[in-house]
Amino acid sequence: MKLFRNRNFIGRFAADSLCVLLASATAAVSAAQPQQASPEEAPGGVLEELVVTASLKEVRSLDLPTSVTVHNAETIRSSSVQHFEELVQLTPNLHWSGGSSRARYFQVRGIGERSQYEGAPNPSVGFLLDDIDFSAIGGVATRFDLGSVEVLRGPQGTRYGANALAGLIYARSREPGRDAEAEAELSFGNDDMRAFGLAVSGPLGEKAAGRLAVHRYRANGFRRNATLDRDDTNGREELSLRTRLNFDPAPGLALRLTLLHVDLDNGYDGWSIDNRLTTFSDRPGRDSQASTGASLRAELELGGGHRLVSITGGASSDIEHSYDADWGEDAYWSEIAGFAMQYDYSSRTLRERSGLSQELRLLSPADAGLDYVLGVWFLNLDEDNDRVDRGLYAEPGYAPGPSEDRFRSSYGADSLALFGELSRAFADEWRVTVGLRREQRDADYDDSNGERFSPTDGMTGGHVSVSRRLGDETSVYARAARGYKAGGFNLGLAGQGLTSAELVYQPEFLWNYEVGAKGLWLDGRLRGELAVFHSQRADVQVDTSRQLDPQDPNTFVFFTRNVGRGYNRGIELTLDYAPNEAWRMSAAIGLLDTEITRFPGRPELEGREQPHAPGYGYALGVRWGRPRGWFAAGELTGKDGFYFSSSHDRKSDAYSLLNVRAGRAWNGWEAYAWVRNLLDEYYAVRGFYFSNVPPDWPQQEFRQQGDPRHFGVTIRRYF
Repeated sequence: MKLFRNRNFIGRFAADSLCVLLASATAAVSAAQPQQASPEEAPGGVLEELVVTASLKEVRSLDLPTSVTVHNAETIRSSSVQHFEELVQLTPNLHWSGGSSRARYFQVRGIGERSQYEGAPNPSVGFLLDDIDFSAIGGVATRFDLGSVEVLRGPQGTRYGANALAGLIYARSREPGRDAEAEAELSFGNDDMRAFGLAVSGPLGEKAAGRLAVHRYRANGFRRNATLDRDDTNGREELSLRTRLNFDPAPGLALRLTLLHVDLDNGYDGWSIDNRLTTFSDRPGRDSQASTGASLRAELELGGGHRLVSITGGASSDIEHSYDADWGEDAYWSEIAGFAMQYDYSSRTLRERSGLSQELRLLSPADAGLDYVLGVWFLNLDEDNDRVDRGLYAEPGYAPGPSEDRFRSSYGADSLALFGELSRAFADEWRVTVGLRREQRDADYDDSNGERFSPTDGMTGGHVSVSRRLGDETSVYARAARGYKAGGFNLGLAGQGLTSAELVYQPEFLWNYEVGAKGLWLDGRLRGELAVFHSQRADVQVDTSRQLDPQDPNTFVFFTRNVGRGYNRGIELTLDYAPNEAWRMSAAIGLLDTEITRFPGRPELEGREQPHAPGYGYALGVRWGRPRGWFAAGELTGKDGFYFSSSHDRKSDAYSLLNVRAGRAWNGWEAYAWVRNLLDEYYAVRGFYFSNVPPDWPQQEFRQQGDPRHFGVTIRRYF
């Protein structure tokens, strides 16, 4: 089944809805009398309560027996410039890999994909934005007007099944309010960065409220292309449109509608032969993503205090990932080789993904002695890939002519799951919770190489936890959880040295054992969370790479296989402290130890750390500010070095980043200057090891660097 094919209809529907909401909300704001205070003007001194909405039932973070980080709207607004990737450094044991213009591939506790080239779209880390599944294409998570981001670490087998083996990231836009309000934001900075955003919210009659957010961002991308004499070949042009409508048509019935459109029209010129920020490509690529989506959450109160929750979400995405595969041009390569030559390779992949999910939950009454959730979930996913690789290599006495390789694939999967969770309190202090999920995935795959697969995976996951309250605001817990990830295919590798059996890989399973403690102390001024975990992986899906022809960079291929066993263990600690109204301090620390304990065929890699799994990460933050007046804040974050791949022993260097900002808030205005990466640290976000330099073709390490020092000014007005 192909969903959302009528894109023009979707675009018109979204645009019309946005215009209606904008007109209504603007009128409501204009009619409002009182002005809204900015967040910097809000009184402080007591830490706000954090609520987790990503779980099956909305619950306080302190009462959820699992490791979780919640970034609220103020943290998102003040600690990031444009994208969720800028918040990753603040989250223990959360990491992301480069190779794209925006972070799309995340690793939780060292587990997660690192590239779009790997197999079928079966991610290890789930990513939901307003109940719409964007797993493995999380570039849509632009920052403006996000209300919260929740990161649940460890397998979420009961909550989200096969797409949450390592964890779940759940982002939500800000809710519409019953009071009319608006916010305008203007930012500009170096790298020719400019951004503007507008959000309006207010009542739409007696039973409804709406919110609309529009944001546009552009920057050159911190690369200078010496061949083309341009500084925008890695540029970013990003547009975000989100609208939310809350409608309560009758007592006991609540409807929550979200429409969104995100267009990341970004260039991609991130690699250089000398691993610096000056590139030499003559065919800069694109890394674009245009996604249109909608979700509807309906809650209906039934008899006896029961509630029925229906969550429908769907999206359609058009994605292009293209690049100059040789990273140079003929004159550049001729100078290196010492003789005239032609060396010119490029690659372009077009992806079309559409998905529709439907979930139903039956929730027990709030005052029941035995709390329970029973549910059913369905996901339909379709993805088409069209890849074209072109190349030409010629030197004196050798001129085979141009080459072209085209590959098409089509993937479709239907997933159906039944799940349930039971929770029972004993003696008002102890609580036992049991969850179980049974999921079946039926997939179909075919490609232009003539490969056909129709696998069916039946998978079971769940969790058992025991928690105990130590007073009103402190709890300890122990949790055992089983997660799973569906099998997949090695796309386009038939005839590339893999056997028929190696073209398909099987599901992976993970047992996670965790103990932790959470609390809110000192009259609400100190909040802390500690988790210690050990994860045992079985039938580990490990991706490796191989270059089939050292003279052709387009023959650098990825393939995934099951290799045996491994473990991931570590510690996560977060602290927030507000000694008084003026000061706020925070610390987030993640320690991680990973290993592949059995790797058939590659014994030299047994006992080694897993890739993109830094041994430590930290974030230390401090903020000073008056309710109305001057403020200053900063974060020092850092990561340990990590292996780039399972295919070689190349590692990144450890690094630290310092971000600072300072400004003033007054009478609904806010203005501040900010600097990210103040010390201009040079650090890698992705690395490869292969041959790409003629005429001798040595294997070399190539790194994609993170952004250098970035500074600017932001001005906001709250109405």
